[in-house]
Amino acid sequence: MVEKIYDWMMKQAESQNALRLLVFVSFVESSFFPLPPDPVLAIVVAKNKDKAVRYAVICAAASVLGGFLGYYIGYAFFELIGSKILAFYGQVENFNRLSITLNKWAFWLICAKGLTPIPYKIVTIASGLAKIDLCTFAVASIITRGARFLLLSLICKAFGEKFLNFMEKHKKLTLYLIVASVVVGFLLVKLFM
Repeated sequence: MVEKIYDWMMKQAESQNALRLLVFVSFVESSFFPLPPDPVLAIVVAKNKDKAVRYAVICAAASVLGGFLGYYIGYAFFELIGSKILAFYGQVENFNRLSITLNKWAFWLICAKGLTPIPYKIVTIASGLAKIDLCTFAVASIITRGARFLLLSLICKAFGEKFLNFMEKHKKLTLYLIVASVVVGFLLVKLFM
């Protein structure tokens, strides 16, 4: 099954759907989806090195727009939707601390958390619930998501062939590393939020 997922991702990265998939995953990850867009971006860039910066910008823009959805969920629909998303991820207890901390250090906290494997959806929903200034939220999100995806794109552009060869040789390991990064992100939330 793991190899089928890998093969599907590689096929999508080379297809006309690559950009749509990247936009979709980037958008929904910022508000509710569990998997980060990083693997999709990495494969798409490694297959299309000449478009690395373009894909990074598109990924960041979709992520920031999805972040506004997460913000709105926290702002207007926390009880109805936001609390259920957090319960699904086991983050209800940590979330209250994050909301309080966000009131003091909003810009820096959004920037710091947006660069880490900590799920960005937790930050976006907390920002909405804490009613963080929308301009502060937008600027911090643009900086942090832009930096994260641009750095990843440039790394994949520079090491694209080696990256793809490694992935091809170690399909299962690659996908397990992706899953492990998601798990680590949630563990970091539990430990530091």
